[in-house]
Amino acid sequence: METLFVYGTLRTTEGHPMHNFLRGYCDLLGEASMGGIKVQLEGYCGVQPSGDPNERVVGELYRIHSNASDDLFRGLDRYEGCSEECTEPHEFFRHRQEVRLLAASEIYDAWVYLYSSCAGPE
Repeated sequence: METLFVYGTLRTTEGHPMHNFLRGYCDLLGEASMGGIKVQLEGYCGVQPSGDPNERVVGELYRIHSNASDDLFRGLDRYEGCSEECTEPHEFFRHRQEVRLLAASEIYDAWVYLYSSCAGPE
């Protein structure tokens, strides 16, 4: 089972049109968290990984439908600006990250879009 963790504009509560795209390929498993630091950008946010166990970012975990990964990530990579057709350097990159589903305390190896700047949190 492949999973995806989202923490910003793709969350259910944000009302962004790309959330509807996401829901066409995934089912919500529930609220989850990952180790990281949320970085506030201009009109959106990013996450950078953190080794500090006390620094957690809360978001949503989704189960990707069988055989839907290619179509899902083709659209999301374009949205996040990290597809092959996007100009480099990319602001975000897709990476597997350990994510904890909060209701069940289960651990998943989920895809997440991480902020790639070396500037650090602002």
